[in-house]
Amino acid sequence: MQMIIDAAILNMESEDGDYKKRTRLITRIMIPQSIGYALGPYCALQMIFFVTPSLEISQALCAFLAVITLLPVIWNYFPDNPNPNLSLVPDLSGYFEVLKSDNVKLYALLLMMVTGPYTAYDSLLRNSMASSAIRDPNNMHNLFLTLGLTTVFVNAVLLPKLQTIISTQTLLSGSFSVLAGSYLYLAVFHDLIHLFIGMPVQVAAATICIGELSSQLMGAIGKRKAGTAASVLRMSQLAATLLVPFVHGTLVPHHDVVSLCLMSAALSGGAVMLVKKFGSSMVFSSEYLPGFSGKYE
Repeated sequence: MQMIIDAAILNMESEDGDYKKRTRLITRIMIPQSIGYALGPYCALQMIFFVTPSLEISQALCAFLAVITLLPVIWNYFPDNPNPNLSLVPDLSGYFEVLKSDNVKLYALLLMMVTGPYTAYDSLLRNSMASSAIRDPNNMHNLFLTLGLTTVFVNAVLLPKLQTIISTQTLLSGSFSVLAGSYLYLAVFHDLIHLFIGMPVQVAAATICIGELSSQLMGAIGKRKAGTAASVLRMSQLAATLLVPFVHGTLVPHHDVVSLCLMSAALSGGAVMLVKKFGSSMVFSSEYLPGFSGKYE
């Protein structure tokens, strides 16, 4: 579903379109995800207390609700296939072709460097809070509600403002620097009150990085290969996610927050250097195109 949404965004805002608008569309996907992250644990706990303690029954109910809510949306709102003669068999050679581009490889690598640490820390935190959530669900719920509201604020207010005054390369360098700082903060301070300070900063910086890099990667591949672009985008994030169990279980001991945060900060710092050294291609801005929001408007 995420790949389909990415391809739809790229078709709406092609490689010659407004990359800022494409970035905002990509990052707005995180709004319902953040709402789900906030409400999901709370609703799950309420189901345990008031409906059933059975995990199997809970999963069955979730599957049933997913079917009856998602299918009507897909059926009524997604457009028909514009090319009925398109082969359903994927052409793997297209992936090798787009990965020959240095820009695509750079954007995919940077996406992995932000997605991997972010996913690893999120999973560790949820595991550590799961035991206390049964006794006091409000702490976990309020934390993820705060993160959801942060994502909404970044997408609706902060990111559009920053894109009007800061270039993409500078914005990414600054966001990765802030992300590294948030990991260092979370490595030193572990109490709940500090999570309410460090994690919103972490989520805000990660949201900006993922949105900007996703837009740049999709623009570099182009609208004519929207499906390939969406696949490469998600594969780079999935690859980073698949590395999380290896890193978390082998290189970093379980529940070792300090080591994980220090490693994440080092990766974010390395991403800053990559952006500064190889990110000169991130110069496209819609303000230089007539007809788009900017100085020509």
